[in-house]
Amino acid sequence: MKTVIADKRWATKYPEVGTGPVSTEPNISPELYAIEREQVFRRCWLNIGRVDRLPAPGDYFVEDIEACNVSVLVTRGRDGVIRAFHNVCTHRSNHLVWDKEGHANTFVCGFHCWVFDNEGKLRNITDESNFHDLDKGKLGLKPIALEEWHGFLFVNLDPEPQWTLREYLGGIVDEMEGGDFGPFERIYQYRVEERANWKTALSAQNELYHVPFQHRATIPEFAVKKDGRYIRLQDVRFHGKHSIYSSEAPVERERMPIDEVAYGRTRDEHRLPLIGDFDFYTIFPNFAILIVRGAEADSYLTYNFWPQAVDETRWEIGMYFVPPQNAGESLALEYAKCQVRDILHEDIIAHEEVQSGLASRANPHFHFQDEEIQIRHFHEVWEDTCGVSL
Repeated sequence: MKTVIADKRWATKYPEVGTGPVSTEPNISPELYAIEREQVFRRCWLNIGRVDRLPAPGDYFVEDIEACNVSVLVTRGRDGVIRAFHNVCTHRSNHLVWDKEGHANTFVCGFHCWVFDNEGKLRNITDESNFHDLDKGKLGLKPIALEEWHGFLFVNLDPEPQWTLREYLGGIVDEMEGGDFGPFERIYQYRVEERANWKTALSAQNELYHVPFQHRATIPEFAVKKDGRYIRLQDVRFHGKHSIYSSEAPVERERMPIDEVAYGRTRDEHRLPLIGDFDFYTIFPNFAILIVRGAEADSYLTYNFWPQAVDETRWEIGMYFVPPQNAGESLALEYAKCQVRDILHEDIIAHEEVQSGLASRANPHFHFQDEEIQIRHFHEVWEDTCGVSL
C-alpha cells in the first residue's frame, strides 16, 4: 500500500468518529481524573513490561500504579510460572517488597516477619500459636489477574476482569500475527517525570502532524508529505479500543553521512510485522508500541504513560534491538539512542507547554484535523469507558 496524497481521507473511512470539537476537560479536570482512575485503570488491561524482566525462577519486579494506589509484585515462581500479586502483607497490609526488582525465593514482611514464597503462599507466621483460628492456606498474597501476549505482560486490577487479554486486544492480535519479539532486547530505557496529564503526553505522540515543525532539526524527512510540507499517513486502523497509524518513509529522502555509517552495519535477520515503515500501536489506555523498519533491520520502542496526578505523568520509554555482535552494530545502537533522546527532549517540552495552556482554560475544545483522527478515536473510547459524555 502506497501513501495516498489527499485531504480528509480518514473522516471518509471512519465517519462514525465525527469531525467536531472535542472537550479538553478530561486533560485538566480533577473530577474526571477521579472517574478514570476507577473506570479505566482499575478495569482495563495494563502493560507492565515483558517476560524478559523475569528470566529465571525467583526473579521479581515491582510496578507501582499510583493512579490506583496499587503496588504490583510480579514474580516467576519455582515452577516457572509468572504471577502477579498485590505487594501487601496479608497480616496488617504493610508494604511487602521495597526493592524495584531482584531475586528471591521468599519475601519477608519487615513489620512482623510473616514469610511468603514466590508463588504467593504464606509459609510462616511468627508466634503462630498465639493467633485465633487462622487458616494459613487462605492468607497467601492477594493475586492480580496477569496474562501474556507476545512476551508482553498485562495485569488487570479488576478482581473479575470483563475480558480475557485476547478478547481485550481483539484485532491487534491479528495485526501482529507471525511477529516474533523474542530476539529483541531492551537495550536502553528512559524514565521521565512530566508536568502533564497522561492523555496530553500520549496524544502528542499519537500523530505525525507535528513532526515537520517540532522535529524539523531531528527528523524532518520522516514521512511522505503533501506539497513537501504536510505529512499524510499511509493507513489508520481501529480495533475496538485500540488504534494503529502507519507512515511510509519518502523514497527521495536524503540521509546524513553518519546515518549511512550507523544504519548500514546492522543485520537483516529479524523483521517484525509492519503495515508501513513506521507503525504506532496505541493499546488503550496507556501503552504504545512503535515499530520501525530499518534499512537492514527492524527495531521497536514501547511507551507507558502512568498518571501520577491530573497534571503529572511518569513516561517510560523502552528501546528494543537485536543485541549487537560487533562494533558497527554497537555504533548503530548508540546513534539510535542519541537520536531518540533528542526527539524525546523536544516532545517533553511540548507536553508540558500544552498542559500549561490547557490549565488556563483559554480553549475549551481541541480541534483535530484529519491526520489526528486516531486521537479523536482515543477520546471517544475514553468517554465510553468512563461512562461520560462531554
